[in-house]
Amino acid sequence: MRLEYRILWVEDNKSWYETTKELFTDTLDELGFKLVSKKCENIDEVKAEINKNWLKEYDLLLVDFTLKNSESGDKIIEFIRGIQEQPILTDIIFYSSAVENVRDSMHKLGLEGVYSADRNEIDTKFDLVVNTTIKKVQDINNMRGLVMAEVAELDNKMVEILKLFSQNIDEDQRTLFVEKRKKRVIDSLDKMSADFKEVSEIDLFEHRDFNTYHKWMTMKHVMKSLKEADIQQELDNYFPEIIEKRNKLAHVKEIVSADGEISLEHGEFIFNDEVCREIRKDLQKHADNFEKIKEKLTVLQFSSN
Repeated sequence: MRLEYRILWVEDNKSWYETTKELFTDTLDELGFKLVSKKCENIDEVKAEINKNWLKEYDLLLVDFTLKNSESGDKIIEFIRGIQEQPILTDIIFYSSAVENVRDSMHKLGLEGVYSADRNEIDTKFDLVVNTTIKKVQDINNMRGLVMAEVAELDNKMVEILKLFSQNIDEDQRTLFVEKRKKRVIDSLDKMSADFKEVSEIDLFEHRDFNTYHKWMTMKHVMKSLKEADIQQELDNYFPEIIEKRNKLAHVKEIVSADGEISLEHGEFIFNDEVCREIRKDLQKHADNFEKIKEKLTVLQFSSN
């Protein structure tokens, strides 16, 4: 479960590749996914990718029909589909400026699981295929696991930031910072584990009782110290956009409508495809903000209030 959409792209026209990749990036951004693209220019580079992990990390393959310094695209697809010991059945978009050549070749070689596209209209076919592949692997019920996994990853990012922050303040400030954090955890729990009062600074941010909520509140404190107003405002949204929805997803029930559409329900809140798309986009947004904070902390010295 991840928020990346990975493409292996066989194309030797660098300029067209970069321009078209921007279009695809916009499409995936709207769906709440980040495009990760690996460009290959010939069959040897494709074979090298196959040898790594049988293309298991890729959600889609894009293959140009005409390649200057390689076997033609149909031969590459024939090779991929012809591997018997561990078949690779990932969906493929096979494209050309002369799309009739693509279709003739697909028919002649009996290529399966392949979509044809005109190079000049590939964005339209890409939109259709991507929406289909996403529905295969990211149905509404899988959102529960995806959000849990991604929030855990954001927790890890917050821990990295908080450790970095504590390393960049003097010893007296660090002691005060850590003791205040401990007190907030103790005050927020009805029943505190006996050993928590003695937890060290090194272990604090990864302690089981220092949960997502405590990490978030401490991050807000760090943002005040850094005087990052824009990110601080976004961080205020982390609770309703991420934490609240994560908590609701843990207690939803599945609802099937008369037309067969599946949604998840928590009270009056409904998790449908549109809501899930917004959650993915919010997860990406906050992950990017955390990276910005980490970058700032690596180059600046600051003091804690």
